[in-house]
Amino acid sequence: MLDWLTRDFIEGAGVIISIFLIIYLIRNKWKMYWVLLIAITVLAFTNNNNFSENLAILYYSLTSYTAFYLVTMVAAIVLLGHLHQEIGAMEQLVNNLRYLVRDPRALLMIFPAAISLFSTVPGGAIISAPMVEETGHKLRMSPTELAMSNMVYRHLVVLITPFNSSLVLASGITGISIAGYLGFTVPVIAIVFLIATIILLYRYPRSSIEPLEARESGRTGQALAAVLVSASPYLLAMVLGLALGVFFPLALLAGIAVCLLINLPARERTKALGNRLAILLKGFNWPIALSTLAIVVYKDFMLEAESFQQAVYFLVEQGLPLMVLIVVLPFITGFITGNNTASLGIALPVLIPFFGPDMFSVRYFGIIYLSSYAGYFGSPVHLCTYLTNEYFKTPLYSLIKQVNIYGAIMLTVGLILAIFY
Repeated sequence: MLDWLTRDFIEGAGVIISIFLIIYLIRNKWKMYWVLLIAITVLAFTNNNNFSENLAILYYSLTSYTAFYLVTMVAAIVLLGHLHQEIGAMEQLVNNLRYLVRDPRALLMIFPAAISLFSTVPGGAIISAPMVEETGHKLRMSPTELAMSNMVYRHLVVLITPFNSSLVLASGITGISIAGYLGFTVPVIAIVFLIATIILLYRYPRSSIEPLEARESGRTGQALAAVLVSASPYLLAMVLGLALGVFFPLALLAGIAVCLLINLPARERTKALGNRLAILLKGFNWPIALSTLAIVVYKDFMLEAESFQQAVYFLVEQGLPLMVLIVVLPFITGFITGNNTASLGIALPVLIPFFGPDMFSVRYFGIIYLSSYAGYFGSPVHLCTYLTNEYFKTPLYSLIKQVNIYGAIMLTVGLILAIFY
């Protein structure tokens, strides 16, 4: 009996140590794959399995469908984003949007949203910051208002883009399709988007905007066509993957193929295509692929830790509502790590064993996803917060406080809408 309790205690301690190691090392700027490798090693040394049993878990994880789907999906997203940026398609998209949409209030929403939807660059808020600054000056907005516009409109769209690696991870681990998650999160974000727009832009009615110069004849149609062309790789991937149900990594490969052909020069097309293929290959991100694979392995080792699950079961049996864990745990891990992927990688393996068959739905996993994102969004170690603050020179505490207000609104709206699912 005593020996069983000792093994149980060691296993539970290993789980807790692994979680704190992830949080501590990420905050200290360690690479995600090294962090997770250390955490997996801790779990392997402290669980009740022998060496061959741990090898079996590792083999199962590395060869699982989940691992294949997640790694190919994330790799394809990163490759497409890199190529799209390097060939100038992103610049073309932004410049033509600037011509088509002359209302500065709309541009304040569109620029951060477009960058987030069509770019996978970490800390991408710094890309849209100069556009937001230039547009916001026409409305005489304060630095804090500009910073909030850059943060809010970027991250509301990130949450619901099918190319968000955290959404891909949540879908792969839980078995709920990306379209299923979007069916829950899109209505939430639509409501929060409306609330944010009222709060941020209510003081700037259309009558306060200076008259616009007339557009050049025929230029509008050209600009619209250019927008559609530059966005076509992502639009094709969304139609194939979401609307037609094509295996999403294959849908992204189709998007990459289209991206290779965008605006090819009339002369020496073969040479230009070869250069683009070289750019594409250089965009492969080994750290992201390895980190994604490590998350799957960590998840499977976490699911083996029966003692930790028993401890949480005990808390639930003592009256702690499971819904409290569903909301609080993802939020805390997201807030502390400032990394939505890491947060989900910790929270989902801990919470999944407590779900009954009737709980394997987007109603509950959607809340976990929203809670994790809300914590990450408002985290003081969130890279976009730091970069936005540095660019606009705003008081950091004030910016973090206001960002967390929108995170709280997002989570509250999600909990209310979950009642109707």
